Amino acid sequence: MAKIISVINHKGGVGKTTTTANVAAGLNLLKKKVLMIDFDPQANLTVHFGFPQESENSIYHSLINQKKPLPVLNVIKGLDIVISSTDDMADIEIQLAGVVGRERILEELVNRIKDKYDYILIDCPPSLGILPLNALSCSDMAIIAVEPAKFSLDGMQKIFSAIEKVQTRINKRLINYRVLITRFNSNKVIHQDVVKKVNERFENHVFNTIIRSNVSLEEAAMEGLDIFRYSPKSNGATDYKNVCKELLKN
Repeated sequence: MAKIISVINHKGGVGKTTTTANVAAGLNLLKKKVLMIDFDPQANLTVHFGFPQESENSIYHSLINQKKPLPVLNVIKGLDIVISSTDDMADIEIQLAGVVGRERILEELVNRIKDKYDYILIDCPPSLGILPLNALSCSDMAIIAVEPAKFSLDGMQKIFSAIEKVQTRINKRLINYRVLITRFNSNKVIHQDVVKKVNERFENHVFNTIIRSNVSLEEAAMEGLDIFRYSPKSNGATDYKNVCKELLKN
């Protein structure tokens, strides 16, 4: 049975999609069968792997009609994806507003296929709305991607509060969350200060590995590849492989 992980932050541009793509690919490299779910209306994960932003068979159609199974597509051997669709998903939260049990729709869909995988990673949109709530409601763990910028810690308590509420009211399995520092530049004093504060504040809930700023990560996404296929000797590949090794120990 799969371990389900949501990659979240209500702020955009912090590396959620990059993390989802490369942790999934790294786990696959370590002989795990992995499914990625693009749960973001921006469809960045979908585009990252070269799939079209608009599709007649995306996660939207399964959310609207729960009898329709999740449309799983193959990326490489042992690594699959459920794609998003920007136009269809744009108003999904409004369309689900009146649905009974709307916070557990994804859980019902994932339960049908989770036995086929070792890990399922969900790339969440930058919000704390119904989509991230759905993701957390079916997850065993949350990875909170954080860029070490001046205001990166602002509002993080909202994320932890949301996780705690889901754990208390909906999903007792959601007992683990880990903060992952992304886009770290050791030459910037502010980055060093933020990393220190994150470790002081969240202690055992922080990955030992820090994702260093690395242009290869951006180039890999532009080429529709994960970092391991694009530049296996880069800092990005080294860092994400180490994150995967940490996950395997938990």
